[in-house]
Amino acid sequence: MARISTYAIDAIPSLGDKVIGTDQNSNLRTQNYTLGEIITLFNEQNKLGVADQSVFLFQDDLSAGRDLGTISFSAGGGIGTAFSSITTFLISKSSFGGESRAEYLPLFIGKDIILAQLSNINNFGTYKVQDIVTDVTEPDFFAVTVSNQASNGVLKVSSHYIFSEFTDPNSGGDKNFVFTQNVSSATWTIQHNLNKFPSVTSVNINNIEMYGDIEFIDLNNLTITFSAAFSGKAFIN
Repeated sequence: MARISTYAIDAIPSLGDKVIGTDQNSNLRTQNYTLGEIITLFNEQNKLGVADQSVFLFQDDLSAGRDLGTISFSAGGGIGTAFSSITTFLISKSSFGGESRAEYLPLFIGKDIILAQLSNINNFGTYKVQDIVTDVTEPDFFAVTVSNQASNGVLKVSSHYIFSEFTDPNSGGDKNFVFTQNVSSATWTIQHNLNKFPSVTSVNINNIEMYGDIEFIDLNNLTITFSAAFSGKAFIN
């Protein structure tokens, strides 16, 4: 075999170009691999080290059981399902390569995420994650509950999907919410869905600032209790 230094240099490599490697499962046989095949392997097995991103295979056929490294619906099926109609799914606690995601995935609760086809990013859905809990019948999987925000396309057969945190480029910075209390009440119950403990300013119908006791129920809900009943607005930032 000629020395490597004697081969010509390809100044513009393409995905179809081939490299030589050794197959560990075929008695150490030497064979060709395309650059495209190598990139696909890295992508599908989460070997590129992209922050906040995991890749899972969508599994519709559950006849042989639910596989690790997959996303699926509770009852299976789902090919052709519009991203806009997805509200729940099961996601593996392990990647395709067997690496645990059990501690990592629950960090997405309350966050905005994108679920997008790896080979065609135009097939996607963006969602607010409502909850991630261990599935009662499949303990190796999380049951994920989401609400759709934007989407395009449908789920495809035998496709891998990116599961990643997502920030809307048109969000315009920090989020805020204006709550209107139309009926006079001494207690205002507010669901703002800002995923934080916000600052709160309340005013009556004459735009005079009113002061009350604020209780933060969780990152998305709070109550304001006043000494008397009135209507008005609360500005949540």
